[in-house]
Amino acid sequence: MNEFENNNDFTSPNPPEENASAQPAAEENTTYHYSYTNANAANGNAYYHAPEQQQNYSQSAPYAEPNHTAAPAPKKKSKTVTVFIIIFVCCIVLAFAGLLFSAFSDNSKSEKDEASTDSSVQVETETQADVPLTNASGDLTVAGVAKNAVDSCVGITVYTQASNYSNFYGYGSQNSSGENVKSGAGSGILMLESNGKTYILTNAHVISDGTKFTVTLNNKKEYDAEMVGYDSQTDIGVLSINATGLKIAEFADSDTTVQGEQVVVIGCPGGLDFLNSLSSGYVSALARPIKSTIGYNTECIQIDASINPGNSGGGLFNMQGQVIGVNSSKIAATEYEGMGFAVPSNTAVATANSLIKVGYVEGRAKLGITYKAIGSYSNATAIVNALGELGFEDAAGTMVINEISSDSGLADKGLQQYDMIVAVNGETLTSVDIMTSVLAKSKPGDTVKLTIARIKNNQIDTFEVECTLVESKG
Repeated sequence: MNEFENNNDFTSPNPPEENASAQPAAEENTTYHYSYTNANAANGNAYYHAPEQQQNYSQSAPYAEPNHTAAPAPKKKSKTVTVFIIIFVCCIVLAFAGLLFSAFSDNSKSEKDEASTDSSVQVETETQADVPLTNASGDLTVAGVAKNAVDSCVGITVYTQASNYSNFYGYGSQNSSGENVKSGAGSGILMLESNGKTYILTNAHVISDGTKFTVTLNNKKEYDAEMVGYDSQTDIGVLSINATGLKIAEFADSDTTVQGEQVVVIGCPGGLDFLNSLSSGYVSALARPIKSTIGYNTECIQIDASINPGNSGGGLFNMQGQVIGVNSSKIAATEYEGMGFAVPSNTAVATANSLIKVGYVEGRAKLGITYKAIGSYSNATAIVNALGELGFEDAAGTMVINEISSDSGLADKGLQQYDMIVAVNGETLTSVDIMTSVLAKSKPGDTVKLTIARIKNNQIDTFEVECTLVESKG
């Protein structure tokens, strides 16, 4: 059993999948009404027909002698003027009608010409000006960070060895088949070139269960990779590939990072299909204590930039294009949004350098024991209540000793299996975090005072011992 094994990983429920938008149903039984005006109606010729004059042909009366006393016959009025006036009025009417028809025809033609012209109109595009890569202060823009840093970012594919399971009369056996199958994916940063190799910085939880790895560069070139080592306490891991001349990332002093600083995240959310995707945001907070997979807290940078599965191990960049953190985790729950965390670059680089150098993190202290949490026992509540009566209130973080290593400072203290550590340096273990915090701040050779509880004859006895811490080598 690994020391300080803890199964309470930092996880949260996945957000519900968004429902796909419903496609609107096609419109049925729709009646369309069409109408048009015929602008090319035939022009008929108008003719004026004057009324025909009726001639009266009457027989002359029998000849009679003229009556010289009768009044003279009245003079007939000429019809020529009347006919001329009628013809003139008709001409005016026809001319006005012609003008109206001509205007209507011209308007229809104009509309047709305009419609014809509109259908041939095309929007012209102009060449876009170059996107600025720096601002007035000399810092890189987001586009500038992408151009500067993207070739230093890689995708990681993880494979594990497949196994066969056989069942013989209810008895199962598991045998390795020797075949490696894809089991996960993550992101990484090209951090160092040395001795003909390039080293890739990533998260421990990305590579810790793998047996084979491939690294994909931004140009899609793929390399087989070897594991150098990983550290679950800081969640930092290192791979190496046999390649040189690649774009090595530049790292910044993460202690100079400030709240409100703009940052850029580059990684592979969802795997290699989204190789080196970018998101941008701001530093929300600093030194947030985030629990690792084995129960240790690492002080992380909190950001609001988008982080998704597959981003783990990718780079968190400042606006000078420098790595200030390694993206590690996020709170993934429906009631949370924009809460991601990155291991500071100072912690990541120090851990990685030690892993490359000696295969473990140098200078880290440990007790030299394996243990189980008190909560894993069926009578845990009764024991915690009994410890409370002895003055160790709410000792839910009590550590039940399982084994003591030969190099441990407790090896010659007379301790036994099932003895319980209930306090360190006088502080009750209300949580295992109290012990891990003390060890994280200590160095090999430091001494801590432990309070031990032992159950004997159905009674709990307590006593104190001093333990000199030894170096943890993985």
